[in-house]
Amino acid sequence: MDKQRIKIDLSNYLGIEVNANFRVYQDRVFSIISGLYNSRQDISKMTGWLDLPHAQGMYTEVNNLVQKIQSEDKYEHLLVLGIGGSSLGAQALIEGLNSPIWNRLSKGKRKGSLTVDFIDNLDPVIIRTILSRLKLDQTLFVVISKTGTTVETIVPMLIAREWAGENFYKQCIFITSNKGVLFELAQKHSVPVFQIPENVGGRYSVFSSVGLVPAGLCGIDLSEVKAGILEAERLCQMNDLKANIAATIALCAYFSYGAGKNIFVLMPYSTCLRRFVDWFVQLWAESLGKSKKGSTPTVAIGATDQHSQLQMFNEGPNDKLVCFVKVQKHKRDLTIPDYSSENPSFSSYADHKVGQILNIELDATRRALTENQRPNFTLTLPELDEYYLSQLMYIFEVATAVCGNLLGVNPFDQPGVELAKRYTKELLMSK
Repeated sequence: MDKQRIKIDLSNYLGIEVNANFRVYQDRVFSIISGLYNSRQDISKMTGWLDLPHAQGMYTEVNNLVQKIQSEDKYEHLLVLGIGGSSLGAQALIEGLNSPIWNRLSKGKRKGSLTVDFIDNLDPVIIRTILSRLKLDQTLFVVISKTGTTVETIVPMLIAREWAGENFYKQCIFITSNKGVLFELAQKHSVPVFQIPENVGGRYSVFSSVGLVPAGLCGIDLSEVKAGILEAERLCQMNDLKANIAATIALCAYFSYGAGKNIFVLMPYSTCLRRFVDWFVQLWAESLGKSKKGSTPTVAIGATDQHSQLQMFNEGPNDKLVCFVKVQKHKRDLTIPDYSSENPSFSSYADHKVGQILNIELDATRRALTENQRPNFTLTLPELDEYYLSQLMYIFEVATAVCGNLLGVNPFDQPGVELAKRYTKELLMSK
C-alpha cells in the first residue's frame, strides 16, 4: 500500500504575498539544490548531512547498540548530555513520537525502552535535580560534543562523573569526532564511540548517531526514520515545485522576507511537536542570521497560542509569515461524549473527535489570518509517526539551506556563536 504524502497548501499565501513569483525563481532554486547535493563529497562545504540517508553502516551500528542495551536489561534510564544540535534533534524525535510524557509511562507501555532526560544547559538546579532523581547505577550516559570541548556538555559530565563514581565511564557512550578530549577519554577508559562526520554540523546532525542513538534507545523505529528521509531526499531533488516542498518553503520565506516579513512563525497543532519547533528555531536562526539578514524564527503551538500570541499575529505589525503544521489523523483519538442533557451548549461537541476539533481550530485560525491579510501556508502530515516526522525534518533542513543561498549567506557556519564561545573561554581562563 502506497503511503500518503505530506502536502503543502499555499492558498492563503499566494493571494496575499502578491510579489511572490515562483516561476521566475524555480530554475535558480533547483540549481541551488543540485549544487548542494553535488557538493556532498567536499568536506569544506559541510553538506555531508545530505548523505546520512545512505549511511547503512551507521544504522547497523546504532541498531546493534540498541539491541545490546535491551538484551542486557541493566539500564532503566538514559541521560543525554549535549547542547543545541547535540540535543534538540533527539528531543524533537522522542517527544514528537513518544509524547512529552514518555517518562511517566510504565516499563510495559514503553516496551522496555529507556526513560530519558536531557541536560542541555548549565543550570545548577536542573543538573542537581536530574542527577538526584535518577538511579545512577541504572543510568546510561550519552555524552555528545563534536569538538569534545563544549563547556555546557563537559561541565555536567564532570559532575555526573563525581556522582556516579568509578563505574561512570563503564556506563557511557560518547558521540564525538575522532579527536579532542572526549575521544581521548574514550581511548583511555574503553568507552564506545560513535563518530560525527566531519562535514556534518551540529544543527544538521539529527539523522546521524547524534539523534539516532538516543531515539533508538527510546523505542523509535529507526527503519521508518530511514524510510522517511529517503523519501524526503527523493522529493527534495524533484524539479517540480508542486512536489518539492523544501523548495516551496524556501521560496515562501524568501519572498515574505523581501516583503518585510522578518519573523517566521512555525505553528504546529500538536503539543508533541513543541521540541520539533525548538529544533527548527536553532536550525533557521543559526543558519540564516548573518550579514544583517534572515527572518527570526518564532515558536507557537496550536491551539494553545490562539489564547496568547494570536492577537499579535492578527492585529499587530504585519511582519510575520506563519507556517501551520497540521496532523490529519491523530493517534488514539478520543470521541467526545454527548452530555447535552446536562447543558445544551455541549451538543456542538458531541460525537466529534478531539483531533477533529483541534484541526477545526487550525482552519479557523488560518481563515482569520487570511482575512487580516497575514500570509500563511499549511503543511499537512497524514499522521505523526517516524516516517512523516523524519521526512518533515529533512525537508526543513533542505529548505533552510536553500533559503540561505537565496539570501546570499552561508547556511553552514555560525561565526556569531563561535565569537561568544571564544569570549567564554577567555573569561574562564582569566578567573
